[in-house]
Formats: sequence, structure tokens, C-alpha cells
Amino acid sequence: MYSDQDLLSLYDFLRATPEGHLKKMMVNAKMTDIHLRVLLKIARGCSQQEFVQLAQNAGLPKMKFNANEVAARENLWPVALETCAQLGLLSKAAKAA
Repeated sequence: MYSDQDLLSLYDFLRATPEGHLKKMMVNAKMTDIHLRVLLKIARGCSQQEFVQLAQNAGLPKMKFNANEVAARENLWPVALETCAQLGLLSKAAKAA
């Protein structure tokens, strides 16, 4: 699980960074261009708090997705959050005892 602060920081990063730079940085064997497009669509289409809740619950907002995006959204959050953690954009939250 990731902290709310880390997810808010990721939200701001996704909204502020040009899509071309994000593609170069994030697209790999697991995180496809379509995964990135869906993630950006969510980040640009919802509030900070909604983004945090969706990421923590692996949920999706009510919005239209094309055929390619429908397939990618099934495993969007595990793939996206793992990629962001590998890039140092997220760190695992310390578990309370």
C-alpha cells in the first residue's frame, strides 16, 4: 500500500509532466502505451482525492474507454503502481504495528 501523500505527489506529477516525457520514462514491457493513456485519462479527469481513492481501491471512474483501453484497465493499477515504484515515484508505506 502506498501513502496518500505519495499518491497525491504522483497525481501532481502525472498532470504536470508532458505526455511525451512520461512515455519515454514509464512505458516498458508491462506498462504499455495504452496503460499510460488510461492512467493519464484518470488523472486528468478526476480530483486529487478521487485519484487517491481509486488507486488505493484499484477502482475506475465512470468514463468512456475505447476498446483497447477496456482491456488495459483490468490490470491498470497493479501495473501502473509497480512501474511508478520502480521509477522511485512511489515508496511503500510503513505498516503500523
